[in-house]
Amino acid sequence: MSDSEIVVGIDVGTSAVKALAINRSGKEVFSSSKEIYTDSVRSGWNEQEPLHWWNASCQVLQEITSYLDARNIKALGLSGQMHSPAFLDKNDNIIRPSMLWSDGRTSSQCADIYESLGGDRVKNIIGNPILEGFTAPKLLWLKQHEGSNFKKLDSFLIAKDYIGFLLTGEKVTEPSDASGTVLMDLYSCDWSKEVLTFLDLQNVELPEIRRSTDVVGGVTRHASKATGLLEGTPVVAGGADNAAAAISTNSMREDVCQISLGTSGTVLQTTMRPVVDDGLRLHSFSHCLPNSWYSMGVTLNAGSSFAWFANNVIDMPNRYGILDDEASIVDPGCDGLVFLPYLNGERTPHNDPNIRGAFLRLDASHSRGHMIRSIMEGVAFSIKEVYELMGSLINPADTVVVTGGGANSKVWSQILADVLGKNLSKVVTQSGPSHGAALLSAVGIGWFNSIHAAVERWVLLSDHISFNRDHMESYQESYFYYQRAYSKVKYI
Repeated sequence: MSDSEIVVGIDVGTSAVKALAINRSGKEVFSSSKEIYTDSVRSGWNEQEPLHWWNASCQVLQEITSYLDARNIKALGLSGQMHSPAFLDKNDNIIRPSMLWSDGRTSSQCADIYESLGGDRVKNIIGNPILEGFTAPKLLWLKQHEGSNFKKLDSFLIAKDYIGFLLTGEKVTEPSDASGTVLMDLYSCDWSKEVLTFLDLQNVELPEIRRSTDVVGGVTRHASKATGLLEGTPVVAGGADNAAAAISTNSMREDVCQISLGTSGTVLQTTMRPVVDDGLRLHSFSHCLPNSWYSMGVTLNAGSSFAWFANNVIDMPNRYGILDDEASIVDPGCDGLVFLPYLNGERTPHNDPNIRGAFLRLDASHSRGHMIRSIMEGVAFSIKEVYELMGSLINPADTVVVTGGGANSKVWSQILADVLGKNLSKVVTQSGPSHGAALLSAVGIGWFNSIHAAVERWVLLSDHISFNRDHMESYQESYFYYQRAYSKVKYI
């Protein structure tokens, strides 16, 4: 064994592609990131070019192989945004831009799926609500609105799996991303012939579902030239971003809850069986772990709300430290100001793609710092709604781990702890999905005999954030107002 040997995890995210190199001791030795652009072509429509995913992936891998000896890279693991498909023709060319997980154009197609399958099949096969961001409604939208493109459609691959295909030539996925298409039987972890038949999608080629730790192929000669990786370097299936992030935070036990403050905000808890909410307000997806699932709720606009304000309203991109300082001097509750983070609709618990955000009770005494802090608090209130819903269906977690870019803010992390009334833990590394993907690749090539063994060695908890009881109590009024505001804003 040698610490010169490394594995790489790559995360095809919504705002950037990130790659991370880790040695056998679990030390992060190099990382690279390349931003990618989202085209909001209409209100509620969000698209990306899959070739931009590939170009960004090549750039971050080239940076790693320029810094590190490619001969020491023993495997590459994959992760990325869920639901977002690359549409391919019979020659594997891209047909049109990908409709992202945050795209809300497919409401009528979601209704069509419910009508075609019926509520019982949705619950008993898919185990999830049919939402605009998921993959199956996007396929139906393509069929109904871009018939010429649908006629060209031969296959599709979710973001990370498209990168895996360009690296290896193999069309493969794994359970955590397959379940997010809502074309997979949640219980058998295989594509549902019944669902595909009812939706008349049986002629679309689907990727083979492999285990998250399976080596799916080796880097091809063409991909080697594009990335700097050695030809034949093993590529491991990996996992969807939320599942891989849960691996990276040791949130794999039923008594641990992971909250991610990323572009979206997620609340995730591992289960040993699918837990299906009767109201289909929560998601239930297959995990990267064998014979495991996870329940998850999502607030669509967490970090993206903060970025929207910093970039588009006050023109202060990448000045987050200054904005944190301004928010820190404002009292909890923002002197009555409340922000609803519904910039692109909302998922849990409302499943409403048409709701839009708002600052409420804004007056002349409020400063920029008030607005910044109210965004942080509004996202925390949205996460609290998800957390409370999950706690009504699953045993409440003993440990809550917070991760994601927003967790780097001490102010936001403290707000979240105070709003939830829970002490929070962080991990030493905040690399999230790319760290989880690297760990899965290490298991895939035999460095560890199980995911649990790898996590025990590579994942350590660090900071602990204690909630302030006085602040928790002061937030109750704002949270109550926040909950009531949805029904008022919905009909404006």
